[in-house]
Amino acid sequence: MDYLKKRLREPSSYAGLAALVMGIGQLGKINEAPAIADGIGQVGQAVAGGADPMIALFTIGAGLVASLLK
Repeated sequence: MDYLKKRLREPSSYAGLAALVMGIGQLGKINEAPAIADGIGQVGQAVAGGADPMIALFTIGAGLVASLLK
């Protein structure tokens, strides 16, 4: 669990996740992928600024769910 918390505090983790979302979005032709990737990048910046990483994970999850709902 400590490893996960350390990884969540690294801004590069969020940059990688955003890049992954963009790649999947391009392959799957998902129109919302750029907005989701941008949100992930913003969460990464917040964590780098001192926000709690667990709140960041919740925010990413909530954003993904919200983007998939009508």
